[in-house]
Amino acid sequence: MKNKNIYYHIVLILLLLLIPVLSSPELDSSLRLLSSSFFQRDFSRYVLLIVFFYLNLVFLLPKLYDKRRLLLYWVSIFVSYIWICTLPFFMFPDNHGNGPRFGFFQDQISNDKKIHTTSEYFPRPPEYFSSQERAYLEKGHLETPFKMRPHRKSFPSAKLMGKEDSFSRKYISGILPFLFSFLSSFFIHQSIKRKEMERAKAKADLLNLRYQLHPHFLFDTLNSIHSLILMRSDDASEGVLKLSNVMHYILEESENDFVLLSKELFYIKDYIALQLIRTDNSLDFTYTENGVTDEVRIVPMILLNFIENAFKYDYNTEEPSKISINVNLDGGKLNFRVFNNIVNHYAADESTKAGMKNTTERLEKLYPGKYSLNIEENKKSYFVELDLDLGS
Repeated sequence: MKNKNIYYHIVLILLLLLIPVLSSPELDSSLRLLSSSFFQRDFSRYVLLIVFFYLNLVFLLPKLYDKRRLLLYWVSIFVSYIWICTLPFFMFPDNHGNGPRFGFFQDQISNDKKIHTTSEYFPRPPEYFSSQERAYLEKGHLETPFKMRPHRKSFPSAKLMGKEDSFSRKYISGILPFLFSFLSSFFIHQSIKRKEMERAKAKADLLNLRYQLHPHFLFDTLNSIHSLILMRSDDASEGVLKLSNVMHYILEESENDFVLLSKELFYIKDYIALQLIRTDNSLDFTYTENGVTDEVRIVPMILLNFIENAFKYDYNTEEPSKISINVNLDGGKLNFRVFNNIVNHYAADESTKAGMKNTTERLEKLYPGKYSLNIEENKKSYFVELDLDLGS
């Protein structure tokens, strides 16, 4: 997944760097745009925007915004904007009219055969007038050359136009690209934070599930093993080993986001074996497993609650009881079924309801749209069927 994200970032950077190339008016086969100060400034600005994107995503947002140092954060954003807009003009000053804004018109003038350098288009200065022309000029019969005409007050001076044009090129034209870079990094950061919070909550739910294992289970199991030891039964050592496996899995293996399905089922079978130590011959128990391989992974302890509830509902020394568990894996599709009759009507306490709610919420968050849960319950039996897509 990390490698995939790196590829996405590389492709995005290349696409952004193509924007100033493809939008340049001097793009042709001669590659003259590489020597254009206009293109060099535009290209360097996009490079700086990419640098700002990662600076904001990796440093400014986590270190300043998330820690509520908002004044320093917004000052940093403003300084970054000024820096991005100004630095390219210092790095690549104007080429004295050789950029795309002037080169285009120079090319047009040189190629236009209709332009003639005559007095019709370029009037001569007065010192080159003949005496007769000067007389006509004094009488008002000749038009004043363009260099002698006063500037119209309604038309801004060339100096003022240059200042306005420079300000627009530096700061106003850079607003939209900067906003795009800023908002992109901001929303990606928020998305990362939301996923981290969901992951932390999922781990907290898993930790809670560990401690939801009925406390009497451990005590009853230890008492059963103690009885077997007193009876010098060979099952005592087997019970200690299985209890050790269960506690190791709960404390160590379940820290992972995913585990092999075969390992999860191995833990479940040890858990079932410990439960069976506490029962007698009144329990009719069956377990079947088909198609399980070491190539499929599952979220740890997602199936445990259904089995734990079966033993809670079903164990009663005064009545015959039945539990059947079926696990079937077909091409990454898991079908998990648990059936038990209800002989212990006091089992449905608050911890049982909380455990089922916890499991349902985990399925919804970790396997959205990839599971189907069917629960059928009446006064005499309880049946659960879970279809889970583990293929992707």
